[in-house]
Amino acid sequence: YGSSWGGMLGIEYALKYQRHLKAFIISNMTASISSYLKYVNELRRKFPPETIKILEKHEAKEEYDAPEYQEVLFNQLYSKHFCRIIPWPEPVQRTFRHLNAEVYNTMQGPNEFVVTGTFKDWYRWNEIQNIRVPTLLIVGRYDTMSVEDIQKMGKLMPNSRVVVCEDGSHLCMYDDQETYFHALITFI
Repeated sequence: YGSSWGGMLGIEYALKYQRHLKAFIISNMTASISSYLKYVNELRRKFPPETIKILEKHEAKEEYDAPEYQEVLFNQLYSKHFCRIIPWPEPVQRTFRHLNAEVYNTMQGPNEFVVTGTFKDWYRWNEIQNIRVPTLLIVGRYDTMSVEDIQKMGKLMPNSRVVVCEDGSHLCMYDDQETYFHALITFI
């Protein structure tokens, strides 16, 4: 089981050590960072023009921690596409309170739109069809990952099934629990 960047880690493991797997679950992760960036920027283009200007202003100065910038991220991205339950469930809040920014920035970069970290060039579309163990792919309709990408992965992976959590986001295990856990338990 791998969720979000854990899905990336799981894909890497499955490609190298598939013989050790009985099955695989990829939750809310696409097969490349370029695919992710393409889609998350499609979401961004739908933001109100004034909020896009705020993002651009702070990005030009690399002021990613500016309160105004963070507020736009929360109101336009996180609360709609990361976790749609407001206030966020306590475990999600705790995660953000204890987030190790140094590790996150090293791997991802400053945020969801500015990916400059070590996995910025991660791309596995050419290899994904080599994962042949039974695989469950889960995505939220309102996720920061493209539903179409996850469906494409499902078509490429010969022994997979795709579940779309119609009320869910990136953390559909919270905001569409019934669909998410029914799919997970049925698969297991």
